[in-house]
Amino acid sequence: MNIYLISDTHFRHENMKTYCDRPSNFTELLIRNWNHVVRPEDTIIHLGDVAIGSMKDWEWIVPSLPGNKILIRGNHDDQRSCTWWMEHGFNFACDGLKFRNCWLTHRPDTSRAGGCDLNIHGHLHNIWHRFKPEDGLPEKKLHQPWQRLFAVEYTDYMPVEFDKFVSHPKKYLATGLGD
Repeated sequence: MNIYLISDTHFRHENMKTYCDRPSNFTELLIRNWNHVVRPEDTIIHLGDVAIGSMKDWEWIVPSLPGNKILIRGNHDDQRSCTWWMEHGFNFACDGLKFRNCWLTHRPDTSRAGGCDLNIHGHLHNIWHRFKPEDGLPEKKLHQPWQRLFAVEYTDYMPVEFDKFVSHPKKYLATGLGD
């Protein structure tokens, strides 16, 4: 059994093509890569922002994907309860999770819960390359050396094994440019 991470899939959110320079087939690419990498006995931790838009366009996606699925709700997920997400394809849903001494959240956190070594989060997408200061978004840096960004834009839209992500932050631009 392997443990994987993924974040900010934004299934069927057409504006992601513009916001984050995603390819036109990004939803299909994410689904294909998930199906290719994750086996039914594996666990995948989704760091939030599953989908946006009409539920009829995406509600079938999560239940169809392999693996034991854990959701850490993102800013586009928290209008629905954790129970709702568990009734719609996730095995478990929460707002933060301590795992292998890492604090897993959607947004970068200002602390490391329980003295965790790292805060692994999503939310910022491909901030190192796409976003500009005039977009009104945060500075192009993480504010703490223990923060690690997981962005599918930097993983070729693939889930990544948890331990590989933690061990090789430069490969996934987890700490920004100039690593």
